[in-house]
Amino acid sequence: MRLPSLHVPLFKGLLAGYHDVYGDREPTAAPAVLARLQLPADTPHLPELRSVLAEGRRNHYLSPQTWHDAVRASTD
Repeated sequence: MRLPSLHVPLFKGLLAGYHDVYGDREPTAAPAVLARLQLPADTPHLPELRSVLAEGRRNHYLSPQTWHDAVRASTD
């Protein structure tokens, strides 16, 4: 977290891991890591990832509708 230049790559790793078939985010650690990242407000998929992680979702494949709901909510 001390190197801001790594915040975007860390975010991309969290996002890719969420969507990976073998992804398994830690329900408490992943949102905490995401909250500490300094990211531009317009970072693609940031609101959606925050939403699904806040709900405690481990990955897209265990609850695919949650991601779709988060996408819909972020475009409303």
